[in-house]
Amino acid sequence: MTEASRRTPGIRVATPDPAFLPTSHALPQELQGLAPRLLTAVLHDVAPATWADCRSLVDQLDEMGIRPLSLLAVPRYHGSPRDPAFERWLLRRAAAGDELVLHGYEHRDPLLPQGGWQRLRRQWYTHGEGEFSALPYAEARRRLTAGRRWLESMGVRPAGFVPPAWLMSAGSWQALREQPLLYTCTLRQVVLLPEGPTLSAMAQVWSARSPWRRMASDWWNAGLLRLQAERPLLRLELHPLDARHALPRRSWHEVATAAMAQRRQPVTLLQVARLLESTA
Repeated sequence: MTEASRRTPGIRVATPDPAFLPTSHALPQELQGLAPRLLTAVLHDVAPATWADCRSLVDQLDEMGIRPLSLLAVPRYHGSPRDPAFERWLLRRAAAGDELVLHGYEHRDPLLPQGGWQRLRRQWYTHGEGEFSALPYAEARRRLTAGRRWLESMGVRPAGFVPPAWLMSAGSWQALREQPLLYTCTLRQVVLLPEGPTLSAMAQVWSARSPWRRMASDWWNAGLLRLQAERPLLRLELHPLDARHALPRRSWHEVATAAMAQRRQPVTLLQVARLLESTA
């Protein structure tokens, strides 16, 4: 990287996530090559049980001209079996340009939390769905490999993995580094595997489980949108429940409309990772 590229304004590498990169890992201060206005529309928890809500959100995004999408697919959502009709829909979306991303394996935390902080983080914050938040290395590796094989059985080779609730234990990070994958995401970063760099981009995400959460999410995302107006990447991160309640529907639609008014180019997470890879 040249001195001129180090002085390029607007593109910054985030502080490394301490759960992933050692603090001594040297990263460049800036990256070149990223378009100044990008938008990733990411749909979480895509599974047979959430299919109807997912299709509703996909249809709304399509109507807004926001495509391609990154669909975070769960192989065995809450232990459910495979659904051939659902998988055919996934493949049709992939053929139309969407990206299929591995999103956990069962999407539920299999371990009991220990202590108050763990209960707060893994039960209240994630509603017991932070699947990879406390897994040891061997179990994380098993689930990651099984998830990849599920997608590969459909003829899809995934490039990315996003853990439920963006939470991963040290063992999960270790297992992920060994997978043949290009990137992952945290709540605040897009992370190139296996050792970075990372791009700072805070997820615009809603919590729709209760009225007060819906109100707080509306307020939070309106303010976050203003703070991120000049950032090169805006992450619109939706969940199936965002299709069911009026306030989240209005709120995320307003954020998406504002993002398009900023002349942002819709891209997949994979396209962002490839741009990041090209400048690393």
